[in-house]
Amino acid sequence: MSSFKDLSQVRGFGVLRFAETNKGTGFRPEEREALGLVGLLPPRHVPLDVQLQRALDLLRRQPTDLDKFMFLQSLLNRNQQLFFKLIMGHIVECMPVIYTPVVGEACLHWGKIFQYSRGMYISYDLKGKIFETLANWPQDDIRVIVVTDGERILGLGDLGCNGMGIPIGKLLLYNGCGGVDPRHTLPVQLDLGCNTPAIRKDPYYFG
Repeated sequence: MSSFKDLSQVRGFGVLRFAETNKGTGFRPEEREALGLVGLLPPRHVPLDVQLQRALDLLRRQPTDLDKFMFLQSLLNRNQQLFFKLIMGHIVECMPVIYTPVVGEACLHWGKIFQYSRGMYISYDLKGKIFETLANWPQDDIRVIVVTDGERILGLGDLGCNGMGIPIGKLLLYNGCGGVDPRHTLPVQLDLGCNTPAIRKDPYYFG
């Protein structure tokens, strides 16, 4: 789930709904009591290293690279701590999945594999309203922005809004390899149209 400016007051089921606060079965008994999580999780506390091994096993069991990409995106949307622990500990294995070359295939199928919105989409019809639109982003302290218009994606041509995988993936590398705090990053897709007829005719295309 997406970020909010202040998660310090979130309790109960809400804690499990935010990727930034959710640790899954990693919450200790005292944390569960304090955060109102008693009964909302399986009773056993599972340490992060065990969760990590389970996630790695699941990643390696995915049948295709695109399935691995979708698995990692799903993990990112559920449990940010576990996601970054996984990619930082296995960066050589994970980097080609979250960015090139697999992100190219993901962009080609973006409308079909879309799970949860990350970043901001600025379309042509928002002309004159961009400042107000950017104010909808839930974090104020943004220090790194990666922008694409989807026109030239890894030699695949104009993918329009399907190019959002590029700024998302690139920023994940900055987070995992460069130590940039995810709260200070923002992927942006400029939707200025798409010159690829097959993309425009796709019923799952968002642009």
